[in-house]
Amino acid sequence: MPSLPKICHTPPVNTFVRLLCLFLILIFTGQAAAQDPALRSKLDRAYQTWRAAMLAKDARAWAASITRYRQVVTRNLIVSQRQSFPDAVFAVPLDPPDISSLRLLEADAVGDTAHTLYFGKVDLGGEPGQIPESVLMLKFFNENGTWRFDSSKVLKLLGQADLIAQLKGSGPMDFLNYPEFTPPGKAPAVPALCEVPENVAGCTLQSFGYEARMRINGFDYPIMQDHAEKLFVIGGLKNGANDVSLIVKPTELPESETRLLQLDFFVLTGKSGKPPVRVFHYETKDGAVTSPLKLPVVITPDVLDKGR
Repeated sequence: MPSLPKICHTPPVNTFVRLLCLFLILIFTGQAAAQDPALRSKLDRAYQTWRAAMLAKDARAWAASITRYRQVVTRNLIVSQRQSFPDAVFAVPLDPPDISSLRLLEADAVGDTAHTLYFGKVDLGGEPGQIPESVLMLKFFNENGTWRFDSSKVLKLLGQADLIAQLKGSGPMDFLNYPEFTPPGKAPAVPALCEVPENVAGCTLQSFGYEARMRINGFDYPIMQDHAEKLFVIGGLKNGANDVSLIVKPTELPESETRLLQLDFFVLTGKSGKPPVRVFHYETKDGAVTSPLKLPVVITPDVLDKGR
């Protein structure tokens, strides 16, 4: 898979401290989870069906076992890189973990969304002796009365021996009541299918001191706040004008920290050893930035040549 340039900007030290403290608070304020055996059985069965399809590299079984939302999101990401769908689904170097040896922390459902949380050595295909103990979150959506697997997340425990001891015990785990560990209640809307891109492209979005929601050629991206991320552009960038906008809301920021809203677009050359071409740059530190912000991302042969 082609890679995007590294993000150079780093958030201020105070931001890192706040985020780290939040993470530790969520984890260390550890409550025995109420478990619904019937729900757990349905969710585990949905996950095992998806896992079996992945191990068998069975495209039809995979499509039947995963949510429609994740199927389209996965398809769009693969097509946006001009890779073969669904073949590329099974080219992921990680294995779907076996949950049979993990300890269930919680099985919870809200509306049409649910998750299970497991603790233990989450084996993603690494060396057995090097597998750390982690928390595995499996997410599900209910589609037409049937629970289907959607996605997973591994929460590493950063070598916290005391926390691991708590998770192995039977004491309270209050962090399960926090929003991050509560199903949202409603599944996201299924996006449209993207076309094969004219220009395979990626972007880096850095949003510190702002809440920023990005939309590119009709496709929405997750809200960014006090965070920086590299993203592939769904459907790529078109030759000519591209419809790019940011809905921006300045947020409170300590006087010692600096705002930064920065967006860069890159077109991938597709040639080994040739770095991506930067075709657009925007940057502001203005606390009164206009929103929505329309950005003139126009791709022409001259723009591509100048970036080389």
